[in-house]
Amino acid sequence: MTKIMELMEKRAKAWEAAKSFLDSHSDNGGNVSAEDAATYDRMEKEVTDLTHDIERLQRQEEIEKMMNAPTSSPLTAKPGAAEDKDEKTGTASETYRTAFWNSIRKRNCLR
Repeated sequence: MTKIMELMEKRAKAWEAAKSFLDSHSDNGGNVSAEDAATYDRMEKEVTDLTHDIERLQRQEEIEKMMNAPTSSPLTAKPGAAEDKDEKTGTASETYRTAFWNSIRKRNCLR
C-alpha cells in the first residue's frame, strides 16, 4: 500500500475518533468543557496535519511524473523518408506534371 493511502486511512480513523469524542463529551446543547475542547482541538489539528502531508505527497507524485515524462518523441521511421512519403502516383505525380508541361511547351514552339 502506498504512503498516501496509509495516511488517508490514518486520517479517516483520526477524524472518526474526533467526531465520536465530540459526540460523547458534549451536552445536549453541543457545548463542551474547556478541557474537552482543547482535546478536540488537538485531535482536529492531527487531522489537518495529516491532510497537509497527503497533499504534499500528492504534489510530489505529480512533479515526479512530470519530471519522468519523455522530452521528445522517438524516431520511428527512416530519416529522410518523409521526402518520399509525399510522392503521388498517376496524373498527380511530379513526373506526369513535368511531362505534360514540356509537351505543351514543345507544341507552342513548333507552330
